[in-house]
This record gives sequence, structure tokens and C-alpha cells, in this order.
Amino acid sequence: MIAVAIMATVLGGTMLLASQIQQAYSTDLDEVVVEQEVRFALDWITRVLRSAGSNPYGVETSTCASAVFQTVNVDPNANGAVDDIQIHADLTGPGGSPDRLLGGSAGSCNQAGEDVRIFYNAGTSTIRIQDQNTDATAIDMTEPVITGLQFVYYNASHTVLCGDPCATPANIDPDLVAYVKVRVTGQSTAYDTNLGDRATTTLESEVRIRTR
Repeated sequence: MIAVAIMATVLGGTMLLASQIQQAYSTDLDEVVVEQEVRFALDWITRVLRSAGSNPYGVETSTCASAVFQTVNVDPNANGAVDDIQIHADLTGPGGSPDRLLGGSAGSCNQAGEDVRIFYNAGTSTIRIQDQNTDATAIDMTEPVITGLQFVYYNASHTVLCGDPCATPANIDPDLVAYVKVRVTGQSTAYDTNLGDRATTTLESEVRIRTR
């Protein structure tokens, strides 16, 4: 009887330990996935931003979605938050080279990458992208683990233009923007017992913008 009781205690302890190890492994794996997703988002956002302002022929206006060439629009949805950005570039005319058109010619606005909006969607916990010329709707570019997206704007002297974070993006003069810092935050879906909360990952990167 004593042997049975000891065996039961040992087995119970072993099962508890195995459960804790499994939970810790699952939590660690989830946190790694979130970090990878944040890194992925940061990579493609900065890649898009590097093309902003490419305008070798000095395009001023467009017959497509955006009528006026603007290297960056710091608050395209006018919600007073720096969680979205819109960029313009003259990149992809016939033959894949600039063609003095932003988005294409009248009636055929189909040039990709020339008028792009990136924004955070809190309802889906994702970062979305929409090419104003080729995408009928915005596309989720991340898994639903993103809890924040911020853009910080600097002038050519690397002076922040509106605080970090900016409370009034409408006060930013887009023509003064020379650098953009991108900050992405993601949160694990698994509860970390060591932290007493879900683990959060925040990464940032900075891009120099072509100025006209």
C-alpha cells in the first residue's frame, strides 16, 4: 500500500513537471513566432519606405488616385495618430523604369508601388498594405499578433518633427521629412508565468527618405 502511494506521488509529480515543461516550451515557441513576425513586418515596411520620393522627372500631379505627388503623407486617414503612412514614387512605367507618371496614365492606373498606404488595424491586430492603383482592398501582411505600429519623423538635421510619439501629425510639414523611424510591437498569445503577462516584442528601424 505504501509502495502504491509512493508510486502515485512520483507519477503525479512527473506528470506535473512534464506539463510545466510542455507549457514553457509552447510559450517560448509562441514568443519566437511573434518576434519573427515583428521582424518580418519591419523588413517589408522599411523596404517600401526606401522607395518613397523616387521622382527623377519631377512629377508634380497625377491623374490617378492621388492628384498631387507627395513623398510621404504622415496621416493619410486623418485620425490624428502616427500608425499609418502613404508614400509616392515614380518607379514602374513601361519597361520597369520611371515614366513621368504617378500610378499610370488616365484610365489605366495600374503601376504598382507608386502610391502605397501602410497602416495598423487594431480590430484585426495586423498591419495592412494597400496599393492605391492595383489593390481593390487592403491586404493583411502580418499574423494577428501586432499590437502597435508607429512612425516617427525627423528633419535633415535629425531633429524629431513632432515628438515621439507624435500627438498632432497634422502639424508635420511633409516636405521637411528626411528620416522615418518605424516601430513595430507584437504580443504573444500565450501567458508567460515568469513575466506574469503575455510577452511583448518591440523592434524599430530607421529609413532615410529621398527629399525633393
